[in-house]
Amino acid sequence: MVDTASREIREYGFTQLPGLASGDALARLRRAVGRIEELAADRTASGGEFVLEAPGVGGWAAWQQGTGALKGVLRSADRIHEHVPEFGDVERSLGLAGGPVARGVGAPGELVNSFLWAKPPVVGSAKPWHQDIAFAPPAFDAEEHGIVTVWIALEPATTRNGCLEFIPGSHVLGLFPHSGDRERQAGEARLAKAVEPHIADAHLPRTAEPVAVPLDPGSAVMFDGLVVHRSAPNTTASEPRTAVSFVYKVPRTPWSRLEPAAVAA
Repeated sequence: MVDTASREIREYGFTQLPGLASGDALARLRRAVGRIEELAADRTASGGEFVLEAPGVGGWAAWQQGTGALKGVLRSADRIHEHVPEFGDVERSLGLAGGPVARGVGAPGELVNSFLWAKPPVVGSAKPWHQDIAFAPPAFDAEEHGIVTVWIALEPATTRNGCLEFIPGSHVLGLFPHSGDRERQAGEARLAKAVEPHIADAHLPRTAEPVAVPLDPGSAVMFDGLVVHRSAPNTTASEPRTAVSFVYKVPRTPWSRLEPAAVAA
């Protein structure tokens, strides 16, 4: 029997997991985020898996341009389970790989990365429309494997402070062209005017209207690496949007399609 989460991720590319991390698990994740924030407190520039927020242009663009950032104000951090092992401990205690991920795609996942997604009030920058699989490293072998992400809200994620938005069903349409600059590597020259990789409006699928997914603290959304999604900026005065995500490598699912998507010329 196919449960609701499995049916929804197959049909829409995403599904909600209400109350996934409650009580002690939620408290532990919040404490672990505090440790990540302590690691970044004295940073004045992005780098080394930490991206600081920057007013106006946003954290990613400021990082690539080498321009000013807000001291210690995180926009994101990756490999957080390596920086603070408590994240990995909680992930395993929740049984995500063999529980929700396995039920969703029919096979257990292998944890390959974890992220902090901080979107502070006033300056929290947007994340443009994209597909996660477009950023998989060359060694990932996307022909054989897919990606599933479990994104857990640690504070209320709302349409006001930049909750995730998805285009339902876009995960079965293929890989859309992404415009913008690739992330520069260590030692490479700074970019004069960086454009974060994104799917241009002209190339977005028109098969369904975008759906916003607000979440209560401890609730999660699980989604396929090919589903098109974004988050708006946080323009509130006092409503931070903090989340963590765990990314899993899974066998290529029969419903996803890696070939280039058909787009208007």
